[in-house]
Amino acid sequence: MNDQLARDSRARFAVIAHTMLISGRSVFLLRRHRTGALDGWYSLPGGHLELGETITECATRECSEETGIEVENLKLRRIHSYLYRGDQGLNFIFTSKKWTGSPHISEPEFFNDGGFSCSTNYLLKLFPGLRVQLMDIEKIKMTSNW
Repeated sequence: MNDQLARDSRARFAVIAHTMLISGRSVFLLRRHRTGALDGWYSLPGGHLELGETITECATRECSEETGIEVENLKLRRIHSYLYRGDQGLNFIFTSKKWTGSPHISEPEFFNDGGFSCSTNYLLKLFPGLRVQLMDIEKIKMTSNW
């Protein structure tokens, strides 16, 4: 691989933090709208890591920007890699069962629906890989002191 190609590949390696807000058996989801990627699909609040911030700071900031709340007690549950349309990166999935405020769509220019949904709702068009994440959380809740 030549040096320029290697630099371009590294520049497209995204690090993304998502927060799964859990209330009982429900998870807060947002439907993407006019984002340019997977519009119409439901996703967790989250976004790209900014220069100089930690992954936990990223999850906290993105959740606040997209839902208008302040999360507490974030727990890292999963890290997975992805490859989508030639871009590669890492997704960090955090969970929180405690926050200040009431989650809502605070970026209507990017989301046109949102709210708590049963984590096993198979009718929703979920962001690729999200259904597996939700099923994993269900397994954890059933087998531990969640």
